[in-house]
Amino acid sequence: MKLQMIDTDVVAAAPRPLRLNVKGPMGTAHESWVINSRRAMGLTMLRIAFGVIWAVDASLKWQPAFRANFQQILSGAAQGQPGFLGWWFGLWQLVVSGRAPLFSVLTASTETYLAIALMTGFARRFTYSLGITYGLFVWSVAEGFGGPYMPGTTTDVGAAIIYSLLFIAFLLVDAGGRFSVDHLIEKRVPAWRWVSEFRC
Repeated sequence: MKLQMIDTDVVAAAPRPLRLNVKGPMGTAHESWVINSRRAMGLTMLRIAFGVIWAVDASLKWQPAFRANFQQILSGAAQGQPGFLGWWFGLWQLVVSGRAPLFSVLTASTETYLAIALMTGFARRFTYSLGITYGLFVWSVAEGFGGPYMPGTTTDVGAAIIYSLLFIAFLLVDAGGRFSVDHLIEKRVPAWRWVSEFRC
């Protein structure tokens, strides 16, 4: 039997150059995450600040003076309005007549809910929708559409319409979801997204 010799010399492969890919500071995934995180945090802080404003407003609505003067507030909004709006203000004065304490409590309760929900980020989709509707209601009834629009007497269009527009912006932009109670609820109850998110 003939033994064959095997050449055991090992030839080392030529080393390959080390390649280091360095991405520029713009357009990286990390930077995108930081920008989105800052944007979400900014919107969250804005939402909370808006909630604090509603909390101050709600605390004023719980004062006995508001309850006592609720009917007069509506009557005052109707003064000087154009004739074609008379039916609108007359309708609400009729609806509230004899029920002013109930409507004042409903008003204070709604504003308290909006304040708490905005500060905590609870049921955002529902809250923003309620805020839009409530703001338009206050603007059209209690603020009299910001009117009457007569030279020398009108200085602005009323605050509630601006509130409604801000609620619309929150509903459309809504990027602060991860900093909210909704985010915690959605982890356990995914169906909660129908109440909290604009896009499901």
